[in-house]
Amino acid sequence: MAAVNNSNKDTQYLEGWRLGVVIACLFFGSFLIALDTNIINVAIPQISTDFHALDDVAWYGTGYLLTVTAFQPVYGCFYRFFPTDLVYRLSIFIFEVGTVLCAAATSSPMFIVVRLEKRPLYMGIVISVFVITVCIGPPLGGVFTQHATWRWCFWINLPFGAIVLGGLTLFLRIKGQENKDRQLPRRAKLASMDPLGCALFLAAVCCLLLALQWGGQTRPWTSSTVIGLLVGAVVLALLFVYVQWKRDERALISLRVFRRRSIFTSAIVLFFLGGSTYLDTYFLPFYFEAVHGISPVSSGVNFIPLMLSEMVALIVIGAVVKQWGHYVPYILAGDLICIVGTALLTQLHPLTRTVQWAAYLVVTGIGLGLAMQLPYTAIQVTLSTDDLPMGNAIAVLFYQLGGAIAIAIAMGQTVVLSTITEDLHGQIPGLTSHDVFEAGAANLKSLAPTVADLALLREIWNHGISRTMILSVALVAAAVPFTLGMEWLNSKQVAREREVEEDGEKGEK
Repeated sequence: MAAVNNSNKDTQYLEGWRLGVVIACLFFGSFLIALDTNIINVAIPQISTDFHALDDVAWYGTGYLLTVTAFQPVYGCFYRFFPTDLVYRLSIFIFEVGTVLCAAATSSPMFIVVRLEKRPLYMGIVISVFVITVCIGPPLGGVFTQHATWRWCFWINLPFGAIVLGGLTLFLRIKGQENKDRQLPRRAKLASMDPLGCALFLAAVCCLLLALQWGGQTRPWTSSTVIGLLVGAVVLALLFVYVQWKRDERALISLRVFRRRSIFTSAIVLFFLGGSTYLDTYFLPFYFEAVHGISPVSSGVNFIPLMLSEMVALIVIGAVVKQWGHYVPYILAGDLICIVGTALLTQLHPLTRTVQWAAYLVVTGIGLGLAMQLPYTAIQVTLSTDDLPMGNAIAVLFYQLGGAIAIAIAMGQTVVLSTITEDLHGQIPGLTSHDVFEAGAANLKSLAPTVADLALLREIWNHGISRTMILSVALVAAAVPFTLGMEWLNSKQVAREREVEEDGEKGEK
C-alpha cells in the first residue's frame, strides 16, 4: 500500500528538476507582468507625441486598468471552475496577443483598444520579481524609447511569454483534484461568472470616464452628450448594484462581504491610494521629460527612488506586522507620510535640484509602501477562508478602479490639459493649446521659436503637473478617515483564536 500511495503522490506533485522548471516558468510569468507594469510609464510622453494625441494619454492606462478591475473576480471564477494550469496558460497567451497588437499599433485609438485586451493574471505577488523590475523597468523603457522605439517595451514580453508557455506546457503534468464546481455543466459555469454584472460595470465606468474627459474640454459641461453620459453612468451603476443584490453569493461583488466594516473601509482606502499611486507614476515622467527636457533613459532612472523605496517599505512593514500583529497604526502612518511626500511634490519646479526631488520621491514611496499592502492584511484577518477570495477580489477591484478614474479624470489628464489651455492663452503668438496637444510632451522644442518661449512652455507644463500632485495629496488625505474606521485588530491574536476554534471543532468530531 505504501508503494501505491507513493505512486499516487508522485502523479499529483512535482519533484526535482521538473519542479525547478515550473517554478522558473512561474517566476518569468510574474516577471512578465511586473515588467509590463513598470516599463511603459516613461515611454508614455513619447507615445503621445508619436500619435499626436496628448488628450488620449489617460486612456493608455485606463483601458488596461478597466479590464484588470472588471475581470479580476471573473478570473477568480475561471480558476475555480476550470483547471488552473489551463487558465494560466490561456491568460499568458491572451496577454501576449495584446502585447503584439500594442507593439504594432498605428494610432492612438488602436493602442487604447488593444491595451483593453491584456487580461489580468491573478497570481501571488513574488516580491523579488517586483524589486528587480522596479529597478530595471523604467530605465529599460527609457533605453528602448530613446535609442530604438517605445514599441520594444511590448516586443520584449514575447520571449518571456514563450518561455512560460513552453515550459508549463511541456513539464506541468498535474491532474489536480476534481471538485463539485469543476464538474458542473459548462452553461452553469458560465452563468456563475456574472457576465451581466461585468458588462454593466464596464459600461458605467466608461460612461463616467468619457463624460469627465470631454466635459469642459472638447464639449461644454452643459452639452447633451456629457449630461447623457453622466446620467447613463448613474443608471448603469444602479443597475449594477441591483444585479449584485439579486445574484447574492454568485455576484461579481458579494454585498454580504462588502458590508463588513474592515472590507468596506479597506476597499475605500485602496481606492484612494490607487488613485494617488497611478497619478504619480503616470504624470511624473511628464515632469522629467517635458519640464526638465531630459531623455527617456534619464527619466526612467529618476523614477527608481519612488519605486524602490516603496518596495523596501512594503517588505519591511510586512516583517514588522508579522512580528507584532497590529497593522492599522502602520496604515495610518503610511497615509500621513505619503501626504507629506506628495505635498512636497507639489513644490516641484524647473530648477528643482536632484537631491530635492529624489528625497520627495523617497518620502512618498515609503508612505505608499507602508499603507498600500496592509489593507489586504486587514481583509485576511477579518474574513473566513471561504470568503477570502471574494475579499481579495474586492480589494484589487477598488485599487485598480481608483487608478483608472484618477488617471482619466485627471482628475490627472483634465487638470493638465485645462492648465495648459488656461496658461497658454495668448502667451506665444500663433501657438494654441491644440498645437501643444498635437506635439506632445516630448517635442516642446519644435513649438518654441525662442529660448524664452521654451522656458514658458516648460513653466506651463510644470504648473499642470503641480496641480496633479495637489490632487494626489487630496486623494491620500481622503483615505485617512477610512483608515481610522478600520477594526483595530491584532493579526497574531486573531490567528491564535482561529487555531483554538479549529481545535475545538476537531475535538467535537
